[in-house]
Amino acid sequence: MCGLAGKITVNKITPEQIKAMTDTLIRRGPDAEGSKIIQHNGKWIGLGHRRLKIIDLSDSANQPFVYGSLTLVFNGEIYNFQELRQKYLASEIFTTHSDTEVALKMYQKFGAACVKHFRGMFALAIYDAEQDSLFLAVDQTGKKPLYYYHRDGTFVFASGIDALLTQPEVKTGVDFRALDDFLTFNYIVSDRSAFQDIYKLPAGHTLTFAAGQLKLEKYWDLDYWPKLNISLNDALARTEEILREAVNLRLIADVPLGAHLSGGVDSSLITALLAEHGRVKTFAIGFSQKDFSELSYARIVAQKFNTEHYEFTVTPDAVSILPELIDSYDEPNADPSQIPMHYLCKLTREHVTVALNGDGGDECFGGYERYQGMLYQNLFRKIPKPLRQIFYAGIRSLPESAAHHSFLRRLKWLCKVSLSDAAESYYQANLSFDAALKNKLYTDKMPRGSGAQEFRQVFENAPADDLVDKMLYTDLKLYLRNDLLVKADRAAMRHSLEGRSPFLDTRLLEFTAALPAQYKIHNFQLKYLLKKIAVKYLPKEIICRKKQGFGVPLNAWFRNELKQYAADLFNDSLLAQSGYFRKDALLDLLSEQQRGVNHGRRLFTLVILENWLRKYRKYI
Repeated sequence: MCGLAGKITVNKITPEQIKAMTDTLIRRGPDAEGSKIIQHNGKWIGLGHRRLKIIDLSDSANQPFVYGSLTLVFNGEIYNFQELRQKYLASEIFTTHSDTEVALKMYQKFGAACVKHFRGMFALAIYDAEQDSLFLAVDQTGKKPLYYYHRDGTFVFASGIDALLTQPEVKTGVDFRALDDFLTFNYIVSDRSAFQDIYKLPAGHTLTFAAGQLKLEKYWDLDYWPKLNISLNDALARTEEILREAVNLRLIADVPLGAHLSGGVDSSLITALLAEHGRVKTFAIGFSQKDFSELSYARIVAQKFNTEHYEFTVTPDAVSILPELIDSYDEPNADPSQIPMHYLCKLTREHVTVALNGDGGDECFGGYERYQGMLYQNLFRKIPKPLRQIFYAGIRSLPESAAHHSFLRRLKWLCKVSLSDAAESYYQANLSFDAALKNKLYTDKMPRGSGAQEFRQVFENAPADDLVDKMLYTDLKLYLRNDLLVKADRAAMRHSLEGRSPFLDTRLLEFTAALPAQYKIHNFQLKYLLKKIAVKYLPKEIICRKKQGFGVPLNAWFRNELKQYAADLFNDSLLAQSGYFRKDALLDLLSEQQRGVNHGRRLFTLVILENWLRKYRKYI
């Protein structure tokens, strides 16, 4: 795991400019740093790198890595590099045992198509002096970040936006359209960033910069067509085989390795497969509030597999942790689980440098409860629409007594959303701030983003026929890419920890995408196939428990620990001073929280956004 940066310009590049970029990436790579400056064809090319040593700890594997006319800076891991070396590069002479050298020589052999052979997580940049071109790529699901800026003949790129902002050529400002999308979903949907003219390289894409022009190309996407004609038993056997291989590939490391263990099916199954190779170090975290802690379940798994288990109970000072969280992200991130993730990565790094996790299991096998809600809607839509409208009008007028409040509320919701199409319903299921709430919070100055339209387009254009597959594809492309993987990467990198995700192995993703949708969710049972596999390994109480996730007691916090802090923050709000938000609306939201309306998640989003904006106030 590392950090990379560089730029191409007609102006002279100094070592200090490159170092300014890589200094912002030091947590990504505390073990070594390097840079290279090239003057070629009237241009200056600067490449910089920070290294976290994982594979081949020798200095000979440091970067920038040069081979002939090629210079590489690389972040991540190519897990199948040994297979690639043996299959395609057997006649080559190697000076290291690293995946870095394999990646560069694969580029020399296959050009841009090399990335189609990689199974791993990566962001890389290769300057080819012979072709006078710069080649960038990110992995298939976008686990590793790569940002870029291009204007007036200057091209700048880096693993983080803060690195770009150190360069005098980068002229930018906060993009409030992107921030509107952020409020909609708690993440920015598109490949824009929170800054004008700064973009994220999309997952599964390459970017070539040559002769002053950018060429963006897709090299991978997940396709749910055609479906495999396969029995359930064969699907179980093949899935287990591929998952085991994905875990085994991620054991390659020259540093200590462990696993994050939540006590859910995904991380528990990864732990079970890891335990086949010897005693595992496992790490778990929970809150002092029992309803938000999964430590008891993690202990069950740890005891079953006799792991060397470490756990930490969080009773955080929610105010004091915010500056560290804001500093870890160069774009606003309002996923509350970043709090326990921060502590978990800090604990883990005290013992190991690499940790496997269960990220991607929900998007691969169908694990979110909203999938069940959408399937119920789909079933309800089989009733002729006029009858649904009559039924909805009737139940909407019924009083919601305490005895049946929850059921009636859910039924009203089901009837209402079933009147819209699936794309609109799934968009509504993913909303954080709806249009009505935004209208209260925003002034007329606040622009609106295009995230809602882009979300629907991803859903409608998904390469899938079945509703389940459309939801899985949408979450993989948007929620996983822009929220969960960002959180996992930034939290781990804050503590110089490498996280590895077997469920996001491309071979596993491609295989499960081709499975019939009913193998993933069967009769409304989530993760049907994965849980059938898990029966062989895990106790019943782990498999049958209700999904919990990394919950955070935000509603309680904003009525207690964070109440005064949020009031002081909103009374001196930069969001309001900038002219885009209404201070009275911010305070009204907090007041409603005290009166029993649960706005905890939304208040957390606004607190994060307010603090983030203060960090970058010079760009407003």
